[in-house]
Amino acid sequence: MSEGSDSIQAHDINGAPIVVGSYVLYLNTGTAGKVLEIKQEEDAIWVLMDTTGLYYNVEALVVTDADAVKVKIEREEGKVDKAEFARQEIPERVVDIGQVTGGG
Repeated sequence: MSEGSDSIQAHDINGAPIVVGSYVLYLNTGTAGKVLEIKQEEDAIWVLMDTTGLYYNVEALVVTDADAVKVKIEREEGKVDKAEFARQEIPERVVDIGQVTGGG
């Protein structure tokens, strides 16, 4: 069953509301874009993302801001100024390598 975008209550993985025009990030691949349409089929709610033309399940989306989407698209297209990119804060990743063993 498909319903109109106006009557569907969609929320991201954190409970933030998703509406047409929201900017979202798909957690599995990092794909980001603007929501063009929201539809419901059976027990799932799906949003159509402008950057890919594909539908994504809202259970794997996080609402973000337009600037994050713009930067991501520019990086993918190679349009980011390298000096500006270097100034951006990149979160550190902590990796526990305590269980790693060497061969020999």
